[in-house]
Amino acid sequence: MQISSQIGHSHLEQMSLIHEFVCHFDVDLLLYAINGKHLDEDAIVSLTADINEYNAKLLREKQYLFKRCRTFNKEFAHEDNYLVDSSAKISRNIRSGCAGARKVIKHFCKVSRKQLPPGKPAPQAYERSMICTKNYVADLWGLSSYPPCVLELFTTMLKFYENLNECIEEALRTIKEEKATKGNNAKCLEILKQDLDRSRKAQAHLIEAMQDDPETRKAIEQNKILLGDEENPVLRDYKKSATNKEQFAGRYFHNCSPKDIGKITIYNVVAEASGDPMMAVAITTFGNDAEFIQRINYVIEHFDELLPPKCKNGKIPALYLYFFYDWCGGVGYQSFLNYFNKYYKEHHGRWDTIGRSALCGACAKDSTEKESAEKKNEFFAKIDALLSKKFAKQQMSPLRKPFSTK
Repeated sequence: MQISSQIGHSHLEQMSLIHEFVCHFDVDLLLYAINGKHLDEDAIVSLTADINEYNAKLLREKQYLFKRCRTFNKEFAHEDNYLVDSSAKISRNIRSGCAGARKVIKHFCKVSRKQLPPGKPAPQAYERSMICTKNYVADLWGLSSYPPCVLELFTTMLKFYENLNECIEEALRTIKEEKATKGNNAKCLEILKQDLDRSRKAQAHLIEAMQDDPETRKAIEQNKILLGDEENPVLRDYKKSATNKEQFAGRYFHNCSPKDIGKITIYNVVAEASGDPMMAVAITTFGNDAEFIQRINYVIEHFDELLPPKCKNGKIPALYLYFFYDWCGGVGYQSFLNYFNKYYKEHHGRWDTIGRSALCGACAKDSTEKESAEKKNEFFAKIDALLSKKFAKQQMSPLRKPFSTK
């Protein structure tokens, strides 16, 4: 009779059944299966070598699995989410380990010459294997009455099953965590915002190209997908969810691709910038908070008022610019400098701008000098005073805190 090596009818059921088998495996069950199959020493030695190989492959997979599980539920979108569920994604990371367990289970199936009726599916090895049975009689004399190769087989199987059990428990924990996250729309929205922020930073060069290249800007702004002429279901629902982003996040958590997140990112930038290329770059650099960007722009316009009357070598002091960089939220040296230098020059700044190496040097100086914290607080106070002149009557954005970080 042909026996299928498949275990369960889904990836999740397979992991659950293997986990159950591993947990109740013991030496008496192994001795019962060896006697039932009438294995000789050569067969036992060969099986031990096979299991050592399965374990070596599993150990390579184990490291990647634990690394993947640490970030799996911190990412809003994954590749191929339309094609497979999460249990399939996770179990694929330990497919060699699961395949090894299936082979061991099938190895201990009794041979049957009975033919199946036409059209009836082959029984699964898990249902027919002697090593998976729960009804067995323990060997009267125990392991001590068997040759050393049996002890070696048992020790090898324990090592393999211990590693496999740890992997499956981590996989099941991750799947359970995902289910709980999907039931919490607020948490899904928080993860979506983090993914959009990463996507925004990853596409910074594309958005900056809008500033300098009219053809690129025109191509992005007239893109049919962004304008809605061609329907992308995720982007379409995102546009409709302006007043209820939590519901959108709960629906599409682990149910969309990174490409969809990229389209949403560009749509947000284009929609918020309203044709202003500098605003598009600002959103890419500092985030999608128009009020915060307005304050940043105002500080840059009046940055000379925050500096000493005379600056060494006619350049903006690197330490003061680093303080402002820190006040903006530490968005990345080069992105910050690209935006600051261009905006500062366009608004007729008095002093020459500086480069990345000077800003990095100021960062090192800020972390080593004891007086730096006091200077930073004084500089932040000047920014507060400057902004209070223009924005005192305006309500602050609840998303960002642009005033002093003291």
